[in-house]
Amino acid sequence: MTEVHVAIYDLSNGMAKGLSAQFLGPQHAIDIIPHTAIVAFGKEYFFGQGIEWCHPQEFRMTRGIHPIDIQSLGHTSCSQSEFEAWCRMQGQNGRFSATSYDLLQRNCNNFTKEAAREGLRLGRGIPSWILEVPQRFLSSPMGSMIRPMLEQMQLTNSAPTNVSHQMNDAQSYTPSATPAVAAAANPWADIPETPPAPKESNDASSAGTPFLDKQTALLSTDTGVIKICLDRLNTASDQREILSKLGDAKYAWTHAELQLVHQMLRLFMNETKQISFALMLLRLVVLREPSTANIDKEESQSTEFVAELLLQNKLQSMSNRSMAWCVLSNAFGSKQLPSWTSSEDNNQSDKFLQLIDRAVNDCDPSVADASTPTHKALRQSASAFLYNTSRQLTAETNNSDAGGNSELNEAIMSILIGCLENLGEENDSTSINRRYMCIGQILKSREFGQTAVGLTKDLGMLDVDMIRSASYDDAVEKVAKEVASLL
Repeated sequence: MTEVHVAIYDLSNGMAKGLSAQFLGPQHAIDIIPHTAIVAFGKEYFFGQGIEWCHPQEFRMTRGIHPIDIQSLGHTSCSQSEFEAWCRMQGQNGRFSATSYDLLQRNCNNFTKEAAREGLRLGRGIPSWILEVPQRFLSSPMGSMIRPMLEQMQLTNSAPTNVSHQMNDAQSYTPSATPAVAAAANPWADIPETPPAPKESNDASSAGTPFLDKQTALLSTDTGVIKICLDRLNTASDQREILSKLGDAKYAWTHAELQLVHQMLRLFMNETKQISFALMLLRLVVLREPSTANIDKEESQSTEFVAELLLQNKLQSMSNRSMAWCVLSNAFGSKQLPSWTSSEDNNQSDKFLQLIDRAVNDCDPSVADASTPTHKALRQSASAFLYNTSRQLTAETNNSDAGGNSELNEAIMSILIGCLENLGEENDSTSINRRYMCIGQILKSREFGQTAVGLTKDLGMLDVDMIRSASYDDAVEKVAKEVASLL
């Protein structure tokens, strides 16, 4: 007898619970966007582009998601060969083939239900509420508009592989690595972090940290929410026309157009019910450059406006705070720091330092309910802001003649200590990775890296032996071990 489990995932990475009521209305709100899979015989079976399978840990690592719940469905007398023969038949007869996917009637959750009841001959399937989510979602006023987004979130794979092909240990399917699906569902927090291949370098200072050296700024570029935001903002036709251009990455913006967009979104952010949608759009606006002149003044006003929303506690929901950090992370990661971050004497402004302190506080994993998806999303977006800020601060002050012994400025010191603090209590791999990236960015600075190393050792907040023995996932482990090598 083999025990069978159902693995339940949330493709929205927790954001459905925080935002669905705003998008769909309270009566249509959903807690998760579910994906389910059968776990049995040491494999995970799911329906994407046909019936697919791989080792459970491999599935989770390549997709970048983990189950929010794993439930036992009981024990089956069905053998692995019998179950896989049933799976092959479903592919051959077209019931669950590569082309038979349907959002409402034949999705991953429908497969899990039938695989449990028919394929494995169990007395129970998956919880009924999971099967009801698509219809509940699409029955809302906004549902039909958001349907394309939901379809894109389904876990399909570009390779035409499924178990209707011959199944044995030598030919079992191994999925290719794909970006985390959560990035599409949660564009303001879970930013893809797969960096490009490192360039060849003869710089001795970077010889021991190749993974840290090839990291790039963490930018959120998903455009799938533009139409929803425009609908919820009740934009006039001329406003809608210009804002819809945010979905075209190749559009040549004029200075006047971007100026107007910045001013328009700042007005929307004065309305409590519109802040979420205005922030979602603003995170894309700050990535756009005009084809002539620059937009520094308007962009500086917009980012300062968002910073003040955070500092004055005007963003009551964690979802809105996450989006605000994403706006600032995109702005600081793609361009130079805005003028308001500096004071008249060219030192860092009080507002900028207070903002860093606020980001550090929002990264704290020791607060109540820290394990909830919305808390994790907040920590992820705040840590992305800290990382992009540290990149700018180290780049702007990078003096190779200093030998790494220059004095740490207040902003760098706050970020370093903030990322070190409570690091051992963090259990979200994305937040851990970003904090290590931030620490590494500072420790390897050619101007004040050695000063930062000395401070880290003096504080005793990072145990090298603990890093080397810790059980991290692959991406975190590479960054963490390079940070340990710098110490």
